[in-house]
Amino acid sequence: MNKYLLLILCALFTLACNTNKNNDKPAAKVNSKILYSSEVAEVVPNNSTKEDSTLIADNFIHQWIKKQLIISKAELNLSDKDKDVSRMVEDYRSSLIIHKYKQQLIEQKLDTIVTQAQIDNYYRKFTGNFILNRNIIKALFIKIPKPVPDFKRIQKLYKSEKEEDLDELEDYCFQNATKFDNFSGQWINAKEFLNRIPTNFKDEDKLLKRVKHIESEDSTHYYFAKIKAVEFKNNIAPLPFVRDDIKKILINRRKIEFIKNLEENIYRDAESKNKFKIY
Repeated sequence: MNKYLLLILCALFTLACNTNKNNDKPAAKVNSKILYSSEVAEVVPNNSTKEDSTLIADNFIHQWIKKQLIISKAELNLSDKDKDVSRMVEDYRSSLIIHKYKQQLIEQKLDTIVTQAQIDNYYRKFTGNFILNRNIIKALFIKIPKPVPDFKRIQKLYKSEKEEDLDELEDYCFQNATKFDNFSGQWINAKEFLNRIPTNFKDEDKLLKRVKHIESEDSTHYYFAKIKAVEFKNNIAPLPFVRDDIKKILINRRKIEFIKNLEENIYRDAESKNKFKIY
């Protein structure tokens, strides 16, 4: 098979220039079904090496043969009723066409701009739908290789709330830290954050209620963490945390309404022009 495949692959460039079916060589045959070399050529990337092309073509041919053999077996063993899939094929085709048409109209005409006022209004109206299923925090994380340069300085800077100290901290971390993540302006998963720190936290809730600054170490690094804000699970999620989710919900609602109006308008238009009749 592989030797024959090499001959097929050598002819692919010629076949690409000549689309006449009469000149197309067969690559495989199962009963009356024929797989042509041009069909094999379509699945082989142009920039493939000879070895890769052979492997891809060989695999495609074998998969095609297996498929045809299973189809033949099914044809022999299924009843005429079971083999009649024309309605299923037509239904599937219709569904695909309708879906493509709707998607095209949505992309062209749906208003996807969601204002902050709309997000705020939805959040106020459906606050009970946004209950946290995990603890979330705003925090600062620093990881510095040992030995830590100017240890007392970094201890002071990462705890400070002063803007100038934060700027100095960023400069320090740029020069010395392996990792410096400032999540002070966004909510993140508390568990994932705490898992960065090499300390065994048995009670996450208790830790987050009592501790604002965490320092820990392993054999190679020292870790500093600052918990700036906490929202606990089973409480209402803060709006910034669910803003993107609300935006998606509002756009999806518009899509549903858009499709509903589209179907209704097409129906009414056809009805007014007597394009259908109900018996």
